Amino acid sequence: MKLKTPNLSLSQLIGGFCALSLALVACSGPAVDGETPRKTARQIDSLFLNLARKELSRLPETATQMGVSEQGLGFAVHSRVNDRSQAGFERARLDRLEIVEMLENAPLPPAGSKRRVHLETVLSAYRSAAALAEFGHGRAGPGIVRPYAMDQLTGGYLELPELLMRRQSVRTVEDAESWLLRLSRLDDTITDELRRLQADADSGIIPPQFILERMSEVAARIGSAPLEDHPLTIASEDILLGLTDTDFEGQRVLADRAKNIIRDEMLPAYRALAISFAELSETAPQEGGLWKLPGGSDWYQAALAYYASDREVDPSALHAEGENLVWNLTAQLDIALTELGLTEGSVGERLAQLSIREDQVFTNDEEGRALILQVMQEDLSRIRSAVEPLFPRPPKASVAIAEVPVFLQATAPGGYYTPAPANGSAPGYFYINLRDTAEWPRFALPTLVYHETVPGHHMESAIAAEVGQLPLVRQMIWHAAYGEGWALYAEDLADEVGLYTDDPVGRIGYLQSLLFRAARVTADTGLHAKRWTRQQTVDYLVTVTGQPRSAMETEVDRYAVWPGQAAAYMIGRERIWALRTKAMNTLGDQFDLAAFHHAILSGGPRPLDILDADIERWIAAQLPGAG
Repeated sequence: MKLKTPNLSLSQLIGGFCALSLALVACSGPAVDGETPRKTARQIDSLFLNLARKELSRLPETATQMGVSEQGLGFAVHSRVNDRSQAGFERARLDRLEIVEMLENAPLPPAGSKRRVHLETVLSAYRSAAALAEFGHGRAGPGIVRPYAMDQLTGGYLELPELLMRRQSVRTVEDAESWLLRLSRLDDTITDELRRLQADADSGIIPPQFILERMSEVAARIGSAPLEDHPLTIASEDILLGLTDTDFEGQRVLADRAKNIIRDEMLPAYRALAISFAELSETAPQEGGLWKLPGGSDWYQAALAYYASDREVDPSALHAEGENLVWNLTAQLDIALTELGLTEGSVGERLAQLSIREDQVFTNDEEGRALILQVMQEDLSRIRSAVEPLFPRPPKASVAIAEVPVFLQATAPGGYYTPAPANGSAPGYFYINLRDTAEWPRFALPTLVYHETVPGHHMESAIAAEVGQLPLVRQMIWHAAYGEGWALYAEDLADEVGLYTDDPVGRIGYLQSLLFRAARVTADTGLHAKRWTRQQTVDYLVTVTGQPRSAMETEVDRYAVWPGQAAAYMIGRERIWALRTKAMNTLGDQFDLAAFHHAILSGGPRPLDILDADIERWIAAQLPGAG
């Protein structure tokens, strides 16, 4: 079953529009942005609002994730699913080419004004999306860069169940009907997405064999779980048996409908999907580098340019930079490990020895997993007070720490963060993958928490939402080099405020994390540009970082389907540190670290070249006599 997407012509995007009342933004009276003329401000605001409406009509699941209200949109979103069909891909590709042209012809606010930064950021995102979509495969949207139609980490077959279980608010019977309708469309989502994957495969764009095998395992696991114990069945009962506007009998009817959909439609669709993935794997390439695909090297070059905000990125030069960072961090760890009394073997071997020391190990059972969550919560409490002076306006949104759902653990990364929806229906979530507690020695946990929560992803996301006053279309755009670069810089802040002063083992965990991110640069470029094999890449990461082989296998599988993203962490961190160093050297005693952080975060996710320009203007404004 397919739903018609509301027919919004692109010409509507430049028309006046102030009826879109969303949970995240509101149209006020004539908006003025410093020197921006009122007419220009109104035109830009109208363009952004209508562009957001256009995107949300195409991506209703994103609307739910963000907590957007349906009322002002004028059409339903919470019962609908994203259009993942080939026809949908082509429509999006053509639309985004026209949107680029429209944004290029929009009236220009003054340089340095907020609306000018918004316009430049949105235009950059759409240009990148349009350029990557021209390759004709994978997924390319504002903030989305993937070579394959689906993979072991993303795709409707994984994203939609998680949305239903954890992110979609259900408070009334009407909400429940939307939830059930979306659940019933899961099998159509799987069909559409699989057809795209198969069509790309016919053109030579096919994930490597080891990825398709993992995908088959995940789909089979989801499809074969007993109905009564299935995570989605349990979640549906938790959700539908708690409604307040109907009696228990009415709740039970809704829960039974959900169970019938899961049994009769969803589970068979996943079992068939597992078979299709297995069949595709029989003719898939053995190795995971993009160099093996038609036009793959050009696609990789374009992805790196997107992350680095630079049209000329040399993978070989980036590879060498990664090697230099690895060498420097290895030298620092050698000293730290020696001071701890660990002197035998390479740095990687000594890190592995430390990870299995009795005081660093958690039991691989429910008790051990619960203890990990408890320890991380204590780390979160500790960092909150320690970094408070570094941020003039700490965020109000809360953050929770939870396990990755069991059925996603085999392919999910070690940890990831999802922002809080703007309607306040849920906190931000940091999910940790606890499939094997051996992957998480105690000394690694503090830095992980600081990266994902405070002062990392949660701080960055919440401040942008609460302080940045970003138009909705900007809130829909993520830029990995900025966001991951900040989260890696946040790890540095924890060290800078002295949280490891009395914890030399914890500081080794911090240095190991930096070493891991540096090694990622080398591994990503090695896999996609230097023709490293999967085994060679895994062996490199294990040898350099001392982390468990199982964890590094999952990492390399991630790089195979998300080229360039692993390199974005260090690219972003190095840029933020370069900006801070320049600000400190220029301003001297006038430099205010908290104000610098506010300047970075209040502007929200943006390409690094735009971040550079923003901070240059901020520095100039702090100089004596400025303004």
